[in-house]
Amino acid sequence: MTSSQAPDGATIDQRHLLIVGAGPGVGGGIARRFGQGGYHVTLLARSTDRVGKLADGLVDTGAVVNTLTADAGDPEDLRATLTSLYARAEAPGLLIYNAAQGTPDSLMPSEASDLHRAYDVDVVGAVVATQVAAPAMQAAGGGTILFTGGGFADHPVPALATLSLGKAALRSAATILSAELADARVRVASVTIAGQVAPGTPFDPDRIAERYWQIVNSDGDWQSEFRFEGS
Repeated sequence: MTSSQAPDGATIDQRHLLIVGAGPGVGGGIARRFGQGGYHVTLLARSTDRVGKLADGLVDTGAVVNTLTADAGDPEDLRATLTSLYARAEAPGLLIYNAAQGTPDSLMPSEASDLHRAYDVDVVGAVVATQVAAPAMQAAGGGTILFTGGGFADHPVPALATLSLGKAALRSAATILSAELADARVRVASVTIAGQVAPGTPFDPDRIAERYWQIVNSDGDWQSEFRFEGS
């Protein structure tokens, strides 16, 4: 287990993965791949039942799995939960923000409260998670933060209006944070999944998870956006 010490006595484990917005699709695929690769996995989701079922399904990977519940759309709830996590020993050195509000909607009938809620889940939560994790990673010598992006950032869809807006803004946030944290040795990037995620297709969650594995474990030059095109 590769750990590094932060000045306040906490430690960061570079082989401890935190998934914010863990679910049965992309999040589940990532959890399985990294669990099989020897990572300690912490799953965070709003639903206790949902995150518990996902954890139960990871038993056969042999990974150490922990669960947390918090609402990614409630910035203060998320901040409090992650602050507690990053005050512990062996806190995650790898953070993947996978939360998104994917409910079909359109802009014209949307209430301002709907727009705020979607933005909190799709973008603000990612920034808050980075604000908590990055200083601890920096103090311990570095870490990696990835945001799950999507093709809606390239081609907005009116029937998924707020998600399209969110994915575009999330990519911009990753670009900005990557530049801000480069000197801190904290790697930040978005991963644009340029297609519809579905088992048994080129965009199978397990295939996508393999791309995440390659990104995290590559020795190549870092960039603020990586892509998965289904191949």
